[in-house]
Amino acid sequence: MSAIAGLIHLDGQIPDRSTVERMQSVLTPYGRDARNQFHLGNSAFTRTLLRTTPEDSLDRQPLHHRASDSVLVFDGRIDNREEISKKLGISANDARMLADSDLVLQACLRWQHDCVHHLLGDYALAYWNFRNRCLWLARDPMGGRPLYWHRKPGLFAFSTMPKGLFAIPEVPREICQSTLHDYLCHIPMAGNASFYKDIQRVEPGQLLMLNGNRLDSRHYHRLEDTREIRLRSDHEYVEALGEQLERSVACRLRAGGPIASQLSSGLDSSTVTATAARLLNDHGRSLLAYTAVPREGFEGPVPRHWHADEGPGASALVARHPNIEHHLIRTGGTSPIENLESSIEALDRPPLNLCNQTWCNAIEADAVKRGARVLLVGNKGNASISYSGLPYLSRLLTSGRWWRWWRELNALCHHSRRFSGRLLLLQSIGPYLPPGLWKRFAKRSGMYWNLSDYCPAHPEFLHTMRQRRKIKRDHWDPYFRPWANGRKMRVSMLTRGDNADYAAASNVAGLEVRDPTADLRLVEFCLSVPEEQFLRNGQTRWLLKRLMHDVLPDKILHSQSKGYQAADWYEALGSDLPQVDELIDDLCRDGVDQFVDLKRLSDTLDHWPEGKWTQPGSNERRYRIKLLRGLSVGAFIQKTEASNR
Repeated sequence: MSAIAGLIHLDGQIPDRSTVERMQSVLTPYGRDARNQFHLGNSAFTRTLLRTTPEDSLDRQPLHHRASDSVLVFDGRIDNREEISKKLGISANDARMLADSDLVLQACLRWQHDCVHHLLGDYALAYWNFRNRCLWLARDPMGGRPLYWHRKPGLFAFSTMPKGLFAIPEVPREICQSTLHDYLCHIPMAGNASFYKDIQRVEPGQLLMLNGNRLDSRHYHRLEDTREIRLRSDHEYVEALGEQLERSVACRLRAGGPIASQLSSGLDSSTVTATAARLLNDHGRSLLAYTAVPREGFEGPVPRHWHADEGPGASALVARHPNIEHHLIRTGGTSPIENLESSIEALDRPPLNLCNQTWCNAIEADAVKRGARVLLVGNKGNASISYSGLPYLSRLLTSGRWWRWWRELNALCHHSRRFSGRLLLLQSIGPYLPPGLWKRFAKRSGMYWNLSDYCPAHPEFLHTMRQRRKIKRDHWDPYFRPWANGRKMRVSMLTRGDNADYAAASNVAGLEVRDPTADLRLVEFCLSVPEEQFLRNGQTRWLLKRLMHDVLPDKILHSQSKGYQAADWYEALGSDLPQVDELIDDLCRDGVDQFVDLKRLSDTLDHWPEGKWTQPGSNERRYRIKLLRGLSVGAFIQKTEASNR
């Protein structure tokens, strides 16, 4: 993995070398193993490298092709190296002596920007043709790696992280209030906006082209275009999923050292871990598996239909694989705000979930200590391999298959205590009810949250942004609204959130995070599978459960509850309340209260439920979501504003 950056003076000015040095310096934590830069006329480029694959030892970026006067900087991993090599006429022996970036350069020279249709993997790249004054930037369709850009008269610059752009003196560091508003209100990031004004993101699956002074962009890949497939039997869908899953995991095992995996008691991480363990065992290799668990003896309450300790389920899986080295990670004594400043520095944005960030950091630190450079996760599984299939109920009802709908509804109630007849009825008719009527149903069913219950934004800031952007309140009302179309729902889940910054932040720890459930080929296959393959006879996630029937233990495969991550989070935060109070006071002095309602957060602390943490649902919204999101955003604003002084 690499961090890349570059700048082009469109007015012909020669880039200042000290500026390029600063860009390289601030990106060095993301690539600790090598750093280089290249200057060509009015342009300059830099790359810092974290070696995670054997071929990374061959990486010599930035790459300059003298015959065409082209320069490439590439951040990522190519998963179809063999296929690309064959298309380019490169022999297997020669390909073994090429870094991924070398193959990408050859692809760029052969197909120009159409090369993105041939590349598979997690990547972001920039290709500059000095002779034609043409630059183009691209990210993979699943958005595995981040890339930001800034443009002003006479200058165009790009960087893996915003801090690389702020190393340029004329690039301002100013918070984007629209993005800040959406983040505080839990509205997913959309478009090319970032947390900074005048800093844009290259979106997943987007191609950005600069020709002279003309800037164009287009999405070269859209998940929405995936079409449904029809196979001859139920068994063929299972076989096809197995082939796709094995390939997606196998291509992510290319590493220059031990492989680690996050292992919860859920279907996704368990499926990834079990598949990786089997494939590694075939080559006599072991797998490090990490499970975050509460402190020993923890018996605190958790929300209904959740369980606090994921250790037993994970251990049941590990018992089936002798080549798994299992490690339980306990962070009960670590406050969620303890490493807030360093998380903001690594992410260049407010951390999304401070509680989970704590155990994620601990897992990464231990994995690196044991020599791992790769960490497998299953973050996109809910939208791919383990899709529940529940929107299929709406489809059955509206298509007139009422007996099938009634049968599935009753079977769901019988098989799982998590589903009631009322909830499933709402799931079925909810997409078609008028908004006002649905809102009343949602309130009665407890699926409606008042904005003030979970949003830490200052009311005046909300009002100002609502007036400025002409946003109706319902735009951010989070009452659960079921989807009628499961494929559209999954595409929305996959495209509306862009968390590639977290992948880059893991590089600071010394790890590359890889997600087999986000493999483009696997995702497109799952999107193309008919809905009835995911929900059948009262079994949600039916396709994956059939595939993993003899692989996963019953504790995981047929669990009636979900793992509640960082279940003991409030104990550590409760012991750190004086520091939280001090942080709020600091934020007030720095003027953060114009954006975050710090007074209400302080009042919330005054009502901390000492010894009476008996309402995990409401306390979850008030403290874990509202308080910690407010502190995260507040500390981010404070850090950004301090940089401008």
